[in-house]
Amino acid sequence: MKKIAFLAAASFVSIIAGSQSALADCDCGSIRNIVNDGVNRVNDHTTDVGNDIANTILQGVAQLSAYSKRATEAQKRITEAAQVNDVTRQKQIARGIAESGRYDPAYSACVDLSGIFSIGKAGGGQGLSGKDITNASRNWSYGNEDIGAPVAQGGLAVANAIITDRDRFKGVGGFADPTSDARLITDAITLDTTKKEIAGAHIRLVNNIVDPIPAKPITEAESKTPAGRAQIAAREVDASRRSAAHAIMSYIGDLATPTGSSELAAWAKKAAPQGYPYQIGDQVSQLQAMDIFVRSRFPNAKWHEQLARMSPDAVQREQLLATALTQQIEWMRFDLERRNAIALAAVLSTILDNRDTHTTNIPMEAGSGT
Repeated sequence: MKKIAFLAAASFVSIIAGSQSALADCDCGSIRNIVNDGVNRVNDHTTDVGNDIANTILQGVAQLSAYSKRATEAQKRITEAAQVNDVTRQKQIARGIAESGRYDPAYSACVDLSGIFSIGKAGGGQGLSGKDITNASRNWSYGNEDIGAPVAQGGLAVANAIITDRDRFKGVGGFADPTSDARLITDAITLDTTKKEIAGAHIRLVNNIVDPIPAKPITEAESKTPAGRAQIAAREVDASRRSAAHAIMSYIGDLATPTGSSELAAWAKKAAPQGYPYQIGDQVSQLQAMDIFVRSRFPNAKWHEQLARMSPDAVQREQLLATALTQQIEWMRFDLERRNAIALAAVLSTILDNRDTHTTNIPMEAGSGT
């Protein structure tokens, strides 16, 4: 820029010098025109140079901006690539852990357990429960309702009822005489009391064990006599002690009778392991449900193979289920022990009563007033 200005000034000086030498010979107007024309040329040239410089600067700025944009885009792609690589790495880590069995579900997680929670559900059972059987047996003892009609008649009617039931229920449950065979209750995994013959044999068996030959009920007229009232009191004591036996029979019956819902039976059919030794019908008891739960695991070789491949979390789940089952069994055992305690108390009282009548009955002297 300075160089261009210097050249313009030199040209202007030379023009003036030339004009002075020829001042006498040249026209002043022509000289003035020449000067003005030179100035205009210098100005135009300066403007063009300035525009060229400005355009050059703008082009440089544009190039720098494009370079910065490309650099930013490159950095963005590098960052995204790093993130993609990290995601891929995490996926590979998760896949490796999964293939190692870390997330494999427990055996129980592959089986629908919803049905087992209906064990003992109120109103879920369709057959007679142990409580129902016990109520029927107590009606027999008191001579109530249809089942107690033979007792109300007394005498040979009671014997005939026992013999009739023996003959009618032969072969029920696979026993020659289920009315006198306790295995009908103790060996049954599910005692399907929805079937009348099984329920009838069960009731007669309980009757034969607890109160086989009840006394004929006291009539209203007899109840007004001293002997009748004494009989009523004695029978009340006997009924109280027999109720301890009935409580045990009721509880045992509830274990074997189908007190669960149809959901329990559906679960049992799916959960039973191959080679399960008992038949699974449309009715399943609490006892059979727990039996299936246990046999599907501990005696099952397939379960042990699966256990060896389970993750720690899956093994812990199996342990928790086993603990829950153990607690359930312990609680059921406690319920039975409570009933056994009452029965033992009744037995002890009966033994003491029989002994007292012979050893502690103190004879009273005549006229003592006692």
